[in-house]
Amino acid sequence: MADNLHSEKEFVHNQYEQMLLAHQKDETVLVSHYGELSQSVISNLEGDVEEKITSLDIAKGPIKKIFFISVETLQNMLLHGQKNNQGEQHNFFILVKNGSNLKVISSNLVANSSIPALEKQINTINSFDDEKALKAYYLEHLENNTMSEKGGAGLGFITIGMKSGNKLKVDFKKINDQFSLFTLTSSVNLS
Repeated sequence: MADNLHSEKEFVHNQYEQMLLAHQKDETVLVSHYGELSQSVISNLEGDVEEKITSLDIAKGPIKKIFFISVETLQNMLLHGQKNNQGEQHNFFILVKNGSNLKVISSNLVANSSIPALEKQINTINSFDDEKALKAYYLEHLENNTMSEKGGAGLGFITIGMKSGNKLKVDFKKINDQFSLFTLTSSVNLS
């Protein structure tokens, strides 16, 4: 069992290293973080994100969107990221710029039993081709859902989808019988 727990950390770190290398080939990695999150770590990352994106020669609209998505993503990872059996969260965050967009990539542990509900939620969000329809879904969701025990009403992915203006990309990589690595990529067009 100890090998199983140890492998979660190694698996996530290995995926982080591979993703960094892949994005460094053709894109610019602006901010990256591997490890556990806390409010102080998130505060520092928010400062790094703000500094990097405001130094770019891009319009204010995309800057505000990418900052919002970064903050929402980091808070979601902290509040909703699965902890392993030792009480550890293994996650990473990468902010990438290429020629036409900025991408926020986040990965964290999820219980394998949570995957169908997550897939359903993301597929529903991605099914909207009209931003007004997605906003209506958000308002309906806001009215009809109660707060979870972790303080959310399931609105994080919806708001990220709304701000992004693009489809959310997800990936699940199975680590063991209990956990998978959930990767969410959201992008904001620069023009």
